[in-house]
Amino acid sequence: MSNLPVVTRVPWLLVSALASVIIALLAFMLKRSAGTDRHSAVLAAGAAFASCMLLCLAVLSAAVSG
Repeated sequence: MSNLPVVTRVPWLLVSALASVIIALLAFMLKRSAGTDRHSAVLAAGAAFASCMLLCLAVLSAAVSG
């Protein structure tokens, strides 16, 4: 993704971060509605955010390189 100009790179990173935050919030709400405590729900949301962000960055990197 380094060969893209900053004007193109920054919006895609923001979209990836926003999608990851939305997925994390959904994971938090699903865990809380299932009856788990707040700490477990936060851990699940953090894992969902990290995995979604990693997946988004991998897809963006693969799309640019190939």
